[in-house]
Amino acid sequence: TQKIYTNTKDIYKHKRYIQTQKIYTNTKDIYKCKRYIQTQKIYTNRNVRNTAYIVENRGNNLKKWILSKEDKTKDLLDTDELNISEEIRKILLNRKIFDTRSAKEYINPAIEYLRDPFLLKDMDRAVERIKMAIAQKEKICIYGDYDVDGVSSTSILMIYFKSIGYPVEYYIPNRLEEGYGINIEAVNHLKGLGINLVVTVDCGITSVNEVEYANSIGIDVIVTDHHECQEVLPNACAVVDPKRPDCTYPFESICGCTVALKLIHALSGNAVFMATISRYLEIVSLATICDVMPALDENRIIVKNGLEIFGSGSNCGIKALVKVCGLEGNKIRSSDLGFQVGPRINAAGRLGFSELGVELLTEESQERADFLADLMDLKNTERQSIEARIYNDVEDIINSDKSYNDDKIIVIGGEDWHHGIIGIVASKITEKYYKPCILMCIEGGVAVGSARSIKGFNLFKAMNDCKELMTKFGGHEQAAGLTMDACNIEELRKKINKIANYDLTDEDLVEKIKIDLEIDAERIDLEFVDSLHVLEPFGIKNPTPLFLLRDCIVKKCNLIGRDKKHLKLEINKVFDFEAIGFGMSHLAEKFSLGDHIDIVFQLSENNFNGQKKVQLMIKDIKLNKPTKMLDNGYITKKVEESINFNVESSCEIDDFSFDILDLIESKIYSDKELRQIKSIIDKNVERYDNVNEAISENTLLVYNTISGYFRAKSDISTSDIEKIDHIFLSNIDKMPLKRYNKIIIYDYIDNISQIAYIIENKGFDCDLVLNFNYGDFIQLKMKRNEMDFQRDEFVVVYKRILGIKDLIVKYGDFISSVNLTSVKVIMILKVLKDEEIIDYEIDYVNNEIKFKVLPMKGEKLDLQKNKIIIKIKNQNDLFKKTYSI
Repeated sequence: TQKIYTNTKDIYKHKRYIQTQKIYTNTKDIYKCKRYIQTQKIYTNRNVRNTAYIVENRGNNLKKWILSKEDKTKDLLDTDELNISEEIRKILLNRKIFDTRSAKEYINPAIEYLRDPFLLKDMDRAVERIKMAIAQKEKICIYGDYDVDGVSSTSILMIYFKSIGYPVEYYIPNRLEEGYGINIEAVNHLKGLGINLVVTVDCGITSVNEVEYANSIGIDVIVTDHHECQEVLPNACAVVDPKRPDCTYPFESICGCTVALKLIHALSGNAVFMATISRYLEIVSLATICDVMPALDENRIIVKNGLEIFGSGSNCGIKALVKVCGLEGNKIRSSDLGFQVGPRINAAGRLGFSELGVELLTEESQERADFLADLMDLKNTERQSIEARIYNDVEDIINSDKSYNDDKIIVIGGEDWHHGIIGIVASKITEKYYKPCILMCIEGGVAVGSARSIKGFNLFKAMNDCKELMTKFGGHEQAAGLTMDACNIEELRKKINKIANYDLTDEDLVEKIKIDLEIDAERIDLEFVDSLHVLEPFGIKNPTPLFLLRDCIVKKCNLIGRDKKHLKLEINKVFDFEAIGFGMSHLAEKFSLGDHIDIVFQLSENNFNGQKKVQLMIKDIKLNKPTKMLDNGYITKKVEESINFNVESSCEIDDFSFDILDLIESKIYSDKELRQIKSIIDKNVERYDNVNEAISENTLLVYNTISGYFRAKSDISTSDIEKIDHIFLSNIDKMPLKRYNKIIIYDYIDNISQIAYIIENKGFDCDLVLNFNYGDFIQLKMKRNEMDFQRDEFVVVYKRILGIKDLIVKYGDFISSVNLTSVKVIMILKVLKDEEIIDYEIDYVNNEIKFKVLPMKGEKLDLQKNKIIIKIKNQNDLFKKTYSI
């Protein structure tokens, strides 16, 4: 499967081989393999396709930007009725909300829309068993988990039972000593307490043996969970899990705390539940955000309404957490829950103090709640310190062993790592390298691990295929936990990467960033930032909107934070903006001060010392145009390509005695083409509005200046089209134009013959799009002026070559030393080489020129008779004639 195939016959033969070997069992797998072969294909022509781009840059942590295209055909939104801006309208369309009614429900999701809890399989059995326990005064224990979801689930059930006056116990396993889920020792402990009924929350779905053991010693179990099920369900009194195969609940992507809320709903009855739901909403919204549930359907209802009262409701623990996070008096956002409130609860659990979370969220004394919140804040600081050390250890291991570059799943074990913290580190490693990651801490020959995945790769399924190597595992598609013998770590690495080699292509390992909007810099202000909150709550399936600004100038760049891990920029695009990238210090390597960059970001409000200002939260950065272009060998090559020195070019007319008006009024042109030609000559073209929407399959982008090249490159980087060819206008005769459905021209043409060549050689149905303006004409005019012949400039360049030690020099240094433009220098070097005065080679990798001075000829040269000079003079004359200069 790794073989590179270069023609259709070989692809077909390989497809036949796959089928005969029975490696793949369905059409989807065969198609995936065929796609893999296609993405590995070697491209031998000048064009750069997106698929080739991905393969060539494998391992460079590049991200693929996709700028959303507006579906105007389905737009039925009334912005006036909704009282929203044009930008918000476009974002709603990107979220598949096409009509005003749907938008109203999206913006104002009512609590009454929560579904009947009895739609969950076994909910009736769970309610019946709990009510029987209450009637018979049995001892009930809520068995939770140590993360935010488990702690929150336990807390709301404790609050519910207290509200009905029935005392219950709770049990949270110690993360460091017991690990995830039900364990036999805990069951025995509960038996000693006289517990008759255990109700699990956010765990238990994989605890088949443990539930069976509980049954054997006289403890009934009700499992409520939301994690993926294995082949066999626990033999419990009831198993309430929206992901169980026979459950028909309409929305399965709810967290464990929401399942517990559904249980409270079923136990209370609809009237009582709706009257008392405010007791639980703050906690359930926190769990939903922190467990990274999709911000859709019931999750949206819960979080939207929970945020409305968060910190101002009746829960003392929530108030204390808001205070310790410094959020008092602020409008609480979903990001505050995910990045400030939640981590403090998680920190306690990760360090072995999970019961602190339940104690805090069920505390009725504000003074005591404040004390517990301060304690959690201290634990969070401790967690951050441990996390930084483990992260650095993992980075050192990856950087010291190049074999991890080839692994599609990062599997690493380490001694003296805190296994309560490795899940956070695994998430950060996955985010940085965009690869699934499994980290394990080794102690006494046992490895306890946490795993995180990327979009499109079912980590739970892959781990299930390796289950013989593990003593215990559980989780879901994107995150999981495991326990295994430490001696099996390397075998797990080999086996799970073998699975990934079939299931993950190189294209899958390029993170795709979906950009909502390319925004006008003048629209970015505090009022606009505030207007975005109407779209909350944000999360999976309803992410925080991402915006794009192109061609921004980097004015300042600093690394901040205790370990200098964070990036802080000041950029300019109409206005100056402050941009922050947390954990993104590595992006600083991509640019220098003064460079032009494209930046993808979220918008936020920074409130410091009572002063509010807009802050851009960086998602990714790409170099748009470097300031020191001559220090870049790749750009040096592009400058060369921008000038046509081919004296045999078939798309230029050296005899320019023709009449332009006669040419453009020829019968071969359509009315549209005539208008396009005339508008070019009149220099009144405007850039195409949102050119990304114009780019489609089989599109050719043509440019004529370095500035045009950079604009086209930026558009390619934000398109979701797999194949986009692009080329300098000087090489247009090398392209089979009839193959393209669309040709987009990014610069003014040098002369009328070039546009004539394009029109006469393109396909009949090919659409021609002009994407430039008068500013681009000035760029082209400067380029043509730089190519005027001046004999004394040739003398300067030749003398400088003679003075170079060893005849090797950096290209940028050479250009600076002669005080001429790069276009001018390239022209002079071409002519001197053509006249056999010098020879030279450019090392584009190291951006160096190696010269060789050739013996002088006897006669004095008349450079103006050189065929390159003559060609350039003809080009310049035709340029002036074309534009009436």
